[in-house]
Amino acid sequence: MRRDTSLREKFSNRYAKLGLCIFVSGAALIILYEAIINMGDVKGAFDTLTTIVSPFIYGLIMAYLLCPVYNFSVRNLYKHTKRRFKNKKNAFRLSRVIATVVSLVVLIGAVGGMFALVLPETIDSVVNLVQVTPGRLTDLAIWAEETLTKGKHPQMADYLDTMIINVRKSVIEWTDNNFMPKIGEYMTQISQGIFVTVKTVFNIVIGVIVCVYFLNSKDIFKAQTMKTIMAMTSREKAMEIFDFGNFCNKTFGGFINGKLIDSLIIGIICFVAMNIMELPYPVLVSAIIGVTNFIPFFGPFIGAVPSTIIICVESPLQALYFVILVIILQTFDGNILGPKILGGSTGLASFWVMFAIILCGGIFGFPGMVLGVPVFAVIYYYFSRYISKKLMRKNLPSDTASYEEFNKYDIDRKEIL
Repeated sequence: MRRDTSLREKFSNRYAKLGLCIFVSGAALIILYEAIINMGDVKGAFDTLTTIVSPFIYGLIMAYLLCPVYNFSVRNLYKHTKRRFKNKKNAFRLSRVIATVVSLVVLIGAVGGMFALVLPETIDSVVNLVQVTPGRLTDLAIWAEETLTKGKHPQMADYLDTMIINVRKSVIEWTDNNFMPKIGEYMTQISQGIFVTVKTVFNIVIGVIVCVYFLNSKDIFKAQTMKTIMAMTSREKAMEIFDFGNFCNKTFGGFINGKLIDSLIIGIICFVAMNIMELPYPVLVSAIIGVTNFIPFFGPFIGAVPSTIIICVESPLQALYFVILVIILQTFDGNILGPKILGGSTGLASFWVMFAIILCGGIFGFPGMVLGVPVFAVIYYYFSRYISKKLMRKNLPSDTASYEEFNKYDIDRKEIL
């Protein structure tokens, strides 16, 4: 008993706490230093870990997207089943089983329907594009040669012929010297690509199974997490952590689900408009526009570049019409449709949206471009709240408008505010 009391006294001593804090900080610095020095090994280990847990990542993403469908189904089914079952627990279990089936049907129907509608047309568009491109390039070369000759620029025509001959010669030399000797390596890479594709499909199948477990166990996981947090922290800290989790869920859920609906609507509008305007490759281009529209701010322009090139091969004039269509779509989406669907899900100004996309996209690639906005929205919200608390403690106004200066414009601030 005395020994336990002495140990408590030592740990309660401020010097012991200071020493423990220094030790933990030093250990953290050493780990950080080693991680920076061996960044390649750390990245390799992280990639390996990501590959191993990828089925769980796929399953978690699918479960998160299907959660509204699952909850809606359970809620409405339980209202009907509890009237027919005396044991409400059995009614609830049956509702969850049926809701799981409904969620899987929605998932398979959405993915399968998209592939059934888009994939055949996309393949036909790509095949047609491959067949048309050589003829278009030949027509372009003939047009350029005739134009330059008729325009009394024979030297430029000779230069163009020489350039075409050199390009053709370079292609032949590259084929003989580089492509043919390395055809075995290319076949190996193709085999590896097929293996990766099969593995990805296998991981997605496992992910669907994990998704089912997540959907049916999410309430238990949430309860276990809450129990652990309540046991490890004070009640006030626990409430703050719960508020943080609810805010993150609201921000991410509102943004992701809103962008899914928004991108689907934009893709459908693009498809209908392209058919009305009789533009080529409507399915392929609409799929590109719809997928890239998921990226905020830059998405429509990222999708417009390859789409314009594809249409330009068929007709430069129609490519110009398509560019006008994209500008109209972006204006409609940015000013009417997007705000109506997303509302204030992020609360970020346009500048910070652009900053989050560029920063997170440069670090994490496409996932960073998509998820960077809600992540930055959470950081921005809590930083703003921290600053507001600091100002309130100093009896200073917390609204940004109070710190704006209009004197340099010779304008009264009260009139503006």
